[in-house]
Amino acid sequence: MNISRLNKIAAVTATFLLLIVQFGQPAYADSKARISTEAKSGKCDYHQVGQKHLYWGDLHVHTAYSLDAYAFGTLKTPAQAYAFARGEAMTLQDGSIAQLDRPLDFAAVTDHAEWFDLLHICTDPQNFDDPYCERLRKDSSMENGSSLFVDYVIPTITQEAPQATPICIADPAKCVEAKKSQWQRVQDQANAANDPCNFTAQIGYEWSYTKSFSHSHRNIIFANDKVTQDAIDYIRHPTLSDLWQQLEKQCRAEDGCDVLAIPHNTNMGDGMTFDVETEDDRTLQLRSKYERLVEIHQEKGNSECLSPLKSDESGDCSFENYITNHSRPKAKDQFTDEAWTKMRGTYVRGLLKRGLAAYQNSGEAQLNPLQMGIIGSTDNHAGTPGHVNEAAWQGAVFGLGNLDRTMARSVFNPGGLVAVWAEENTRESIFAALKRREVYATSGPRISVRLSANTQGENLSCATEKNSLATVSMGGDFNKALGAPTFKIHAQADQTPLQEMELIKGQYKNDKYEESVMTIWQRSSAGSDICQIWQDQNFEPEAPAFWYARIKETPTPRWSANLCQKAGRCEEFPGADVMIQERAWTSPIWYLPEQ
Repeated sequence: MNISRLNKIAAVTATFLLLIVQFGQPAYADSKARISTEAKSGKCDYHQVGQKHLYWGDLHVHTAYSLDAYAFGTLKTPAQAYAFARGEAMTLQDGSIAQLDRPLDFAAVTDHAEWFDLLHICTDPQNFDDPYCERLRKDSSMENGSSLFVDYVIPTITQEAPQATPICIADPAKCVEAKKSQWQRVQDQANAANDPCNFTAQIGYEWSYTKSFSHSHRNIIFANDKVTQDAIDYIRHPTLSDLWQQLEKQCRAEDGCDVLAIPHNTNMGDGMTFDVETEDDRTLQLRSKYERLVEIHQEKGNSECLSPLKSDESGDCSFENYITNHSRPKAKDQFTDEAWTKMRGTYVRGLLKRGLAAYQNSGEAQLNPLQMGIIGSTDNHAGTPGHVNEAAWQGAVFGLGNLDRTMARSVFNPGGLVAVWAEENTRESIFAALKRREVYATSGPRISVRLSANTQGENLSCATEKNSLATVSMGGDFNKALGAPTFKIHAQADQTPLQEMELIKGQYKNDKYEESVMTIWQRSSAGSDICQIWQDQNFEPEAPAFWYARIKETPTPRWSANLCQKAGRCEEFPGADVMIQERAWTSPIWYLPEQ
């Protein structure tokens, strides 16, 4: 097919997609009415009580319903994003075709709630003559997106006192109705894409606290179609306490509603929003109720851990680092010890550490407010959930861009995936796995991992996956043990051999935190199916602790190397020709002794 033909196709496609955005018509819907197995029996055909299956998903995806994505030319709707997640091909802005090599099992489109009203209004033909809306539509592109971002996005979510956009200040009532309509569109398209037992479309959105450019965003994920009346946004509810209180008010168990709030890219949070040391008991309880998970990996880098300021950057905490201050890249030597320490405390390992300290000091409450499982997702702003293949990624956060622009932002990453162990592929079962934290993250590959611990002195076996009642799975906890707990880690490779299996342990003993990274297995030959049994001989019955597994693949070429090699220009980007060692992180298992 010639270039001219491709350009014509791209132009027609772009026009069609813009109409979809403007009028809110779903681009994806089942062509056949079906009565699912779940509808008849409440269970899928393959369901067996207690038998769990591994499902892969992405819980952090943006489409044209997010102002920042739209500003950079993304015209894909949530419906199209779900269709892509299910394996359908998608035509990108340049006319090229993108498609997952393997469909996802579940996904959630999490567009920014802050601008639901604006985008609904400005893509309505009745408002085409409004100068504010006209510029938004006219200038939305990779080339002009930065200007729109500065003028449309930054003034709202980054301010001390967040402000509605001018069009909503002028007519608040109009925006209230527009926001409700857009929130309904989001629900309708998720419900249309949801196919119980085959594909799960979770309903969600993003609450986007970015005060002074410090990221404290939360993805709001619902259990089913019982959701909040309003998409709670940072502009109207500008504190975490406001968010949790609104979730308490609007999402009631008696109405069948349940919800999680998932923090993400904590590497860009500047040490904000996890103030468990100063929060009152009620706030800690709400945090514990809603924040049961944290996103460890996404396109803006990795948030597992950060080495001490004076240490070598290589090694344990060096994977896909994107160090910022107020969202701007910043060299390590520009940080003070105090600022660096504060920032380290909001990386996942820092949060787990602080959770143990909070538990140790909680007295009769016996509450760990940072007992969070681990997930990965993409934070994709191109409407292509699960598009994590290094070799296929175009290197542009908001979609396609030229080589020079993308290589200048080579710190970015295709993002990760979330894996859940659930009994069936339905909204309720996937959400239940998320809530009990029987989930884990990868940096992109589909490495199968199970982590379990036996606390009663019984032997775990690699010969079977069957566990006793004394066995705790990833995400769980225990408060008593008969001697040293025994751990079982079972990992199966995806398309690249495994190289290393590690167990990370943290514990609080005598008001002092101790941490260790233990190599459980290391490759001497090709590793594809690895199971290891390990006993913690240093277990302290009085010391709260956590353990999580980290599985590493054999290194492979990074996306930046692929792109510059294809262009024959790697010499122009000396930092691009690099390898990446993809990995998985399990949710922890906690020991929280009775106090």
